[in-house]
Amino acid sequence: VVATTSNNLIVVGGSCINTVAAKLLGSTTPLCGADFETKTGAGAGSYVIETFESPYATGKFATLVAGYNAQDTKNAVTYLTTQTVDTAKGKKYLNGVDTSVTLATS
Repeated sequence: VVATTSNNLIVVGGSCINTVAAKLLGSTTPLCGADFETKTGAGAGSYVIETFESPYATGKFATLVAGYNAQDTKNAVTYLTTQTVDTAKGKKYLNGVDTSVTLATS
């Protein structure tokens, strides 16, 4: 995955398979399973939508849209594209296995 350095980003996919997602979470190596859950709070059956300052361009942002597994990531994308989501830096949405979504500030 190559990030465009001059734009805001929407990064889709978990940090186990997406190096840009891992970088947003502060890692230079893949974060899978329990490591992903520790960094995001999203375990099996859940997802996270969180906006960070882009590590690729000053003044730009990167929104991570990722689930614990592929289906969870699909659910995150559906939520992002069908609901009103505040993608300002520091905003974080977590979905649990009960399907509720909570907004937490970092």
